[in-house]
Formats: sequence, C-alpha cells, structure tokens
Amino acid sequence: MSEYSGVEQPFLEQLQAQGWDIIDQGREIPSDPARSRRASFRQWLLPEVFTRAVAAINPGTGDNTWLTDKQLLDLQEQLLRQPNRTLLEANEAVQKLLLKAQVDVNEETGEQDPVVQLIDFDTPENNHFLAINQFRIDTPGCVKQFIIPDIVLFVNGIPLGVVECKKGGPTCANPMEEAFRQLQRYMNRREDTAAHGLKEGEPRLFHSNLLLIRSSGAEADYGTITSGEEHFYPWKTLWPREDREAEGLDPQQRLIVGLLNKPNLLRLLRTCSVFMDTDGGPRIKVVGRYQQFRAAGRILERLRNGKTAEDKSGVVWHTQGSGKSLTMVFVARMLRASKDLHDYKIVLINDRVDLEEQLAKTATLIGGRVNVVDSREALRRNLATDQSDINMVMAHKFQVADVSLPTSVADALGTYQAIPGKDTFGVVNPSSRIVLMIDEAHRTQSSELGENIFEAFPNAARVAFTGTPLITERHGEKRTVKRFGEYIDKYKLMDAVEDGTTLQILYEGRTADAALNEKAEFEHKFENLFRERSEEELLAIKKKYGATGDILEAEQRIEAIAKDMVQHYLEHIFPNGFKAQVVCHSKLAAVRYQKAIHRTLAETVEALRVRPESDEEKIRRIEFLKAVVVISSDGTNEAAWVTEARKQARAWNAVENFCKPFAFDDPDQPHSGIAFLVVCDMLMTGFDAPIEQVMYLDKKIREHTLLQAIARTNRVKKGKQRGYVVDYIGLTSKLTEALTLYAATDEQQELADGLKSITSEVPVLQERYQRLLQLFSEHRVGQVQEFVEGELADVEADATVVHEAVKLLKDEKIRADFDVYLKKFLASLDIILPHAAAQPYRVPARRLGYIQRVAKERYKDDTLNLGDAGQKVRDLINEHLISLGINPKVAPVELLSDDFVEKLNEHAGGNSEAKASEMEHAIRKHCTVHHDEDPAFYKSLSEKVERLIGQYQGEWEKLAEELEHLRKEAAEGRSQGEEGMTREATTFYDHIANEAFDDGEVPENAKPAMRSLMEAIVETLQDSIGSIDFWKNADKQKRTRSEIKTALALTGIAELKVHRERIAVEIMKLAKNRHDALLQGAERKRDAR
Repeated sequence: MSEYSGVEQPFLEQLQAQGWDIIDQGREIPSDPARSRRASFRQWLLPEVFTRAVAAINPGTGDNTWLTDKQLLDLQEQLLRQPNRTLLEANEAVQKLLLKAQVDVNEETGEQDPVVQLIDFDTPENNHFLAINQFRIDTPGCVKQFIIPDIVLFVNGIPLGVVECKKGGPTCANPMEEAFRQLQRYMNRREDTAAHGLKEGEPRLFHSNLLLIRSSGAEADYGTITSGEEHFYPWKTLWPREDREAEGLDPQQRLIVGLLNKPNLLRLLRTCSVFMDTDGGPRIKVVGRYQQFRAAGRILERLRNGKTAEDKSGVVWHTQGSGKSLTMVFVARMLRASKDLHDYKIVLINDRVDLEEQLAKTATLIGGRVNVVDSREALRRNLATDQSDINMVMAHKFQVADVSLPTSVADALGTYQAIPGKDTFGVVNPSSRIVLMIDEAHRTQSSELGENIFEAFPNAARVAFTGTPLITERHGEKRTVKRFGEYIDKYKLMDAVEDGTTLQILYEGRTADAALNEKAEFEHKFENLFRERSEEELLAIKKKYGATGDILEAEQRIEAIAKDMVQHYLEHIFPNGFKAQVVCHSKLAAVRYQKAIHRTLAETVEALRVRPESDEEKIRRIEFLKAVVVISSDGTNEAAWVTEARKQARAWNAVENFCKPFAFDDPDQPHSGIAFLVVCDMLMTGFDAPIEQVMYLDKKIREHTLLQAIARTNRVKKGKQRGYVVDYIGLTSKLTEALTLYAATDEQQELADGLKSITSEVPVLQERYQRLLQLFSEHRVGQVQEFVEGELADVEADATVVHEAVKLLKDEKIRADFDVYLKKFLASLDIILPHAAAQPYRVPARRLGYIQRVAKERYKDDTLNLGDAGQKVRDLINEHLISLGINPKVAPVELLSDDFVEKLNEHAGGNSEAKASEMEHAIRKHCTVHHDEDPAFYKSLSEKVERLIGQYQGEWEKLAEELEHLRKEAAEGRSQGEEGMTREATTFYDHIANEAFDDGEVPENAKPAMRSLMEAIVETLQDSIGSIDFWKNADKQKRTRSEIKTALALTGIAELKVHRERIAVEIMKLAKNRHDALLQGAERKRDAR
C-alpha cells in the first residue's frame, strides 16, 4: 500500500467527513496551479477563495459586503507583506491579523479603522474549510525548485495547517522522524542545510501556520513551527463530545475528529495559541495540548451551566509539569472570547513569591493588563469593583491582622505571641460573575487563608488547580473535592508519561551513610566528628543522624556527599548535557555544598591530568562547570556570606544561565557552565527547567512539597530519557507517606508507576533486549543471541549471523520494528549506565549497533540512526564501530564514488547476496536522488533494476555482476544523444514523451517533428537561461515559457498542443534542474563550430 493510499487519501476522506471541502490532486507532481485555486505555484494564499470568503463574513447592506475590492486586496497584502521578519516574528504578526484585522474606513457607515473578520470565530460554519493535497510551492534559488507538502489546510484561503504523511518504505524505517525532517525542510529550518548556506523551503507558507501535523496512519501528532520533535504530541480528546466515543478510533482519526473539527480548530487558534519567551532559551509558539484544551472548555461549561457558586466550582487535577499555568491562561482567553462569559472578573491566586513571578509571566499571555494586587488595602479596593479585569494576588494577602500585646500584658501572660483578632476577613465582592483560579490549591485549602478567600468572594466560582490533591478518606472535610467541588478534569501522572508530556522519574536512595561508602568508614568519620561528646550524647546523635540542625550542615558530611554527588553527576547526567539541582537543609549548608562541589570538580580535573593518557577535551569541559547558590534574603541583618552568595547569583544571572545548554565554545556565555543549582527553600516548586535531569535531596521535606519538588526533573527535553531523584537524607519513608497522603490505594500505584527506582528499569531493559532477540528468532535467524553476546567460535561465524540478520532487515516493516525496538533498548540502557546492572548489555548494545550500521549502509536508509540515544550509549557503540574501522560520522559511500566497489566488497565480506543487495539499494537511492535531473533515464534505470532482480532471483553472483554493469551505466549517465539528436535534446525528448503520450511512445509519424521541436526548445533554453539571475526573474521565465508554449502549439502534434501549459511547465522545471548541463552543451556546440 502506497503512502498516498495508506495515509494521505484516508486523511482527506476523514477531513471530508468533518465537513471540509477537499481537492485531491492524486499523487503526481501538480503542473496546473489553477487546480489548487491559484494563478501561480509561488502563491501560498488562495486569493480568490480568500476574497470570496472574507467578503461573505463581513456583510453590508443588502447582499453585498461593506468591504471594497481595494480593501479586500489590501487585507491580502497585510497578510502577505512581512518584510525583514523571521518566520516566528511573521507568524506572530499574522496571527494578530487573523484575530483582529482592520482597514481604513467603512465606506457604508463612515466608521474609521473598522475591524474586519478574516475568520468568523463565533459561527465556524460561515467559513470555508478546504484541504488540498500535493500543494506545490515553487522555490526559485533553492536546493530544489519546489516543495510539495502532502496536505495543506486552509480556512478562508489562509493556510493554517501543514500535514506530512509518511509510510515506511525501502529507505524509510522511521516514517514519523522522516515526516518531521520534511516539515523542517519546508520551513527552511534544517540545521545541516542552513550550516552550508543553502535554502530549501518556503517559510512564507508558514507565516499563518497554526499546526504542523505528521501522520503515518498508525501514529499521528502535532506541533508548532518552533516545536522540536520531542514536543509533538498526540490529540486524544473529542471534547465537547465524550472521550469514550474515541474508543476504536486510530490516532489519525482521533486527531482529525478531535482537533480538526471546525469549532475546535478555530477555538484553538483564537484562545489556545500563544507566543512566549522561555527561561534561558528562545521565544516559542505554543498551542494548547488536549488536556489543557479539554479542561479549559469544561471550566467554561461549568460556569455556563451552573446555577450556584458550588455548581460552577471544582478541581482540575493535572499532574506536575503538564502545564497548569497555561491552562489558566487558556481559560481566561476563552472567557474573554465568549459572548456570554466575557464579563467575568478573573482572580488568579497563588501562595509563593517564586510562583507569583512565574504565573505573572504566563498571565501576560492572556492579553490586556494584569493587575498585581500588592497589599491588603489594594485587595479590598481593586477586587471590590465590578470591572471585568484580570487580577493576581498572593494568598497571604487574605490574612487577618492579630491583636498585638502590650508589654505588661505579655509579661504577665509569659508570651509575646499576638492574640487572634475578633474580626473575620469579611466580604470583598459578593458578585457571582467572578472566577477564582487557585494555583496549587491543596496548600491553602484547609487553612484560615482558605476560609478567608471563600468568605471574601462568597458567590464566586472557585476553580482549584493542583497536581497533588488531598483525596484520601482520612482528610475528611479537608479533601480537595469537598472544599472546591467535583473534579472538572483529570490528567494524572501516567497519562502525562504515556503522552510524552512529562518523563518518568527514577528514585535512588543513597542516604548519608551511603555517601560515606562503607559502614566502617562511616563509624570512623562519625567518631572523629563527635569525639568530644559523651557516650550517651553519641548514641542520641547517632539515632538522630542525618535529620536536622548542625549535623546536616557539618562540613565533613557535606564534603563526603559532594564527592559522591559529583561522581554521580559526571557519570550519569553530564555526558548527555543535562544539569542538577541540589536541595539543602539550610542556607549555610547550601553555601558549603557550593564550595565542596567546586573542590571536588577541581580534584577530578587534577586526577584526570595525571593519567597516562589524559582526555584534554573532557578536562576542558569539566573545568567549565560551576555551582551557584540561589537563596532568599535575610533582610537588613543577613550574614555576609548570605549577601555574597546572593550577589554572585545575581552577577551570574544564575537561574537564566542554569536553564541554558552548556556553551563550551562561546566566550560570551561563561556562566552557561552552571551545572549545579544549590537551593534550600527556593525553586523547589513551580520552577520549570527542562535541562534539569537530576535533583539531589539533602533536606527533610514531606507530603506535597516532596512530590512537587521531585517533579522538577520530569520536564521533556530532547535526549532526556528520564528524570532522576537521588536521596541523601533517607526520604523513602516520607515518600511512602506522601503517596499515602496523595492517593487512595488504587491511585498510589499510579504515582508509584511514575516514580521508580533505577533498578526498576533493569527488568524493562531485559524485556526490551529479549524483544530484539525475538524479532530475529521468530523469523528464523539463528544464533543472534550468541553473536551479540560474543559467544560464537570465530569471525566467520559472526559474519554469517550478521549477513542473515541484515538480510532479514531488507523487509521495511521488519526494519522499522528493529529500529523502534533497538532505540527503546538503548534508551533503557542509557538510563542505567554506568550502573553495574548495565554491564551484561554493553557488548550486545555494541553489536546490535553494528547490525544497524550495516543495514543502514546496505539499504541506504538514513532513518536508521542513533539520534534518539543518549550520549553514553552513542559513545559505547561508536567506540566499537571505530575499533572495527568504521567511522560513524562518515556518511555511507555513494554509488558513483571511486571506492564504491572496494567498500562494497569490504561490507559484503565475500558474500555475493550481500553484495548484490547493497548494490541494488545503492542504485535505487541514486535513481531517487537524481531523478529530477533526467526523469526518463532514471525511470528506465529503475525498471532495469526490477527486471534484473526478477530474472536472477537466487543467482546472487550473476545478479551482482549485472548490477555492476548497471552501476556503470548510472555513472556514465546519458552519455550521448539518440536518433540524430544532441544529448540535451534527447533528455527533453524522452521526458516529454513520457509526459504527453501513452506508455511514453511517440507515434512514428510524429517523431521527426518531435525531434526537431526538442532541438529548437533546447536552443531557446540555452539562449535564455544564461542571462543574469534568470531563475530569480519571473518576467524572463514567463517570456521563455511563452516561447515554448507557442512552439508546442505550432508543432502540429495534437498531444503537445492540448497539454502545452503543463508540458511547458515540465520543460522549464527540467531546464532548471539541468541548468549547468544545458550551458555546457551550448559551449560544446560553439567549440565544435
């Protein structure tokens, strides 16, 4: 089944079922732009569709629009004209126009600067939804002369989506990865192409883009123009329909029915598409994920349908890292966009300064002004109004003042603690058109602050956002749902892990004595540390060791843990380029940890330097690393060392540089080397740093704070397989307690599944290894386990297994399975390395990587790679390949290279079947890559390959011999002309014969005229294309194309005359691909004279 029939055509049909119009151009390269509602293949907007649709949704008096023809043209120009802007800047500017466009005047009413609807968001059916496949865009001056996205999604002639459909094939084992590459190519965003100063796409097609979609049928997901591959996500909800209706739908159908139905697509554009700056990173475009979209929609549904404050309230239980802050933004934007709920006053409440700063940044995405309430007086003043505004307030602003005690009374009572006040907080605003959105609501819900918030807004809708609600029966009336109402939406930890929204966390308990290694060494250091204490005191301290106070600040203990911590970091985390957070007991402990980490790093460098063969690059990189302390102020009386630490953090711009990747070679970013962020009470919750992979815990924290803290490591980033929590204080019991607090018995298992020990990955590694072996055994390839574990008798036996294994991988379905299984196996291995449990799998990893490399070389399949593997695993495999004389950085040898045959014989190792197979796939790839330079010749060559394979099946030596003849033919190319024509004229003759005549056969009586015509056309092209900037000058191309059309019409051959428009385009296309060859032919002709 082809890509078109297996993925692309069903996608179009499913869109049609959702009410979209479709234009199915089949699978051939389009030659007539009119079929796709355009005058030229350079256009990315559909002008006539745009004009008609926009006029229809902006009616004036009578049946006509109030917009003039000139204004409609001006609106097009506003979209098209984005001078000197990057793709992201242009996309942001165009999105603003889609939401609010304006023209100079309404000539019917006289209104100045009236707003124009480019899209009718309130009534989706009023818009024109159109999907066009094989949407060709010409790209003059680029690597290829055009791009052809599989499907482009238009609303009112404006392209909002680009869909790339891929199906596995002979040279594509990973269709989704290939689809991502293609989308990047269309946008001209591939790094390797840009590095060579080349262009290959048309970014203008993406100026209005909302969604990038990729699908293989079995998989489908979406992202934005700035999304890395790791940030493409599935769409699993059908909201506002019930999600159970999605049962039985495949991922592609779910995405189309749930995301691309007309109301949801427009709602997503209007309210759930934002642009934001990332900490330490670039500005990005974000489109809501399905759980955010569903939760926001359900909140509005509850506000709309609820009769009382209780009916309208409820809990959004979304796990840590799933984007709760953005969900609040989408709720606010949906409220402002709705006709019946836009007048709600919005109050965002949180309980931490660092969370307030994060939420303040995010809240700006709502649009309009956000009022930050900075005092109790401002709270009562600003929140008492009936204005439909947006407000942020800290929970502690709802505190009631206590009554201070006079000194005499305090002395008499024996306490200076204030007496609670007699007044309650009181009502601030009784309106029912208020929605309170309370972040991390579990922390304040049962306190007096929670009561005061409820009292202040007695009729408000109260929406609690939490990743860790109180839900066990023992909490009774304090349970989150008892306080706020029933769940509005749930998105639990394993939902997020399954979707790839967050990562699984691996927990490793090392504890204080583990940090000192052996028990005897611990006893010795303990006795030295407390040698002046009595026996009774020693026993008491031992019992309490590692818990609180001075012991957690003891320098010897911190020094020992820092050594273990740095070793763990350098072995497990640093090789893949990630960073660490250290959570300490106190500010003093934090400062001591920083110094201990720096000392350990320096000692590590010295130890590396004295080795006989020191690794200078590794030393240079470790020297780049540093630790920084981020702690809060102690006010005017803070110690000098606190001030110094805070001053250094500011000077180094600590948090922002921690969030950046290591810039080892950029002298302007020395502080990107911050590898350890040392804290005691800040940045443990609400801190979003995807580059953080490990948290080292040396502080007693518990319950929800513990669960939220460890979730700092679960953010998704390319190359990051898991998050890690390393416990030096013995929080295992606290973690169990937190699980019990967090959930009833059935839900405890869910969290436990998302938070596992590193040893829990070993069974996963074992299962994935066995699945790889089973792939070969179930297809009767023997002794693969013996080969990968290095147990065969000799090299010849090894070679036999490799040959049979690679031979099996000729089947692209099996090759795709092998690629998926191998990547999963290597992902598990990367998590465990360099742990001893990984040792039995190191040799199999190297040898399975070798099989992958040989298959990649033989079948010329560039999607077989180690791109998703961690650096630890890549190094392991690459070292093995290098030891075998294979440079993993060198691309597979090309068909026409001088040493192809020599390399081929090396790869085949005397096996004629392997030699024939690699030759076959090399010729196939060569034909695919060079097809556009001489379509007829390479089509013929491909057909010859098929015939030879059929003719010599099983006769491998003979097949290899015949394919070698064919390789030479490919190397020579079309060396001369035929039937009295020049080589160039013959090239055009054969191509146009295939385009214009059945079976490519020119009738005998037409051959002489056809030959003369092609010679004349080649001369016309040779005279034209040599002029300066011919392929950048549309007028010059138009004149030449017009001459060619005239010649086709006058030739007297009916097939050429009827199809002259399309054939002229094909001739120009081939001329561009053969630009140099045409000019060289003209030069040869002149020399011959």
